[in-house]
Amino acid sequence: MFGFLRSWKRRRLAKREPSPALAPLIDQHFPFAGQLDAAERARFLTHLHVFFLEKRFEGAGGLELTDEMKVVVAGSAARLARNLSLDVYDDLVTVVLYPAAWKNPRGEGVHLGEAHQWGLVVLAWDAVRHGLYNPADGHDTALHEFAHVLDLGDGRFDGTPELNAWADYHAWTRVFSRHYEQLRARPHRSQVLRAYGATNEAEFFAVATEAFFEKPARLKEKAPELYEELRRYYRLDPVRNE
Repeated sequence: MFGFLRSWKRRRLAKREPSPALAPLIDQHFPFAGQLDAAERARFLTHLHVFFLEKRFEGAGGLELTDEMKVVVAGSAARLARNLSLDVYDDLVTVVLYPAAWKNPRGEGVHLGEAHQWGLVVLAWDAVRHGLYNPADGHDTALHEFAHVLDLGDGRFDGTPELNAWADYHAWTRVFSRHYEQLRARPHRSQVLRAYGATNEAEFFAVATEAFFEKPARLKEKAPELYEELRRYYRLDPVRNE
């Protein structure tokens, strides 16, 4: 019953016309969308619009939220998921934005982003902006954390999101395991993946996702099998259409 109601509500949200005031913000921060064909651009905008309207946004650390911040966050989530189902972010309820890196209350250092199993993503706004303004450095905090949310689609942060078929898991595991072990063996020698990806399998998937969207040609050249698995999962080819 709840799933039906959510789907019904989402269909209504998807049909609502976005506020005209949002269009310049989308064009400003996501110029790649102008290079997409009409159908894919429409899917991107639908994902962005639904995320913008459906998720709860909260400011923390004195940050006052603006529509621009919400558009940037929603657009980052939509960039990953534009060719995936609209339900991939169902378990995400709240996005909290801090103005800058924050100290974890548990005393575990400072953070730029966190994704939690209880429907929460926390982001540092200055890190999110840095990711947008440096689109080819392979480091985008928002993309990284939303990759974690997609990874959690099967119930675990394990570096393997929910795939379409059993055969897909076999190829994914083979390719990702090999590249993860290579990065672990030489974390500072990779020419395309950040060393942070050697932390564990979940971080490897998130770091590989950042490279896929920010350094696609380099990733395709240096790790073609890894690129292909990500292309098949995200159902898009950034070398060609971003």
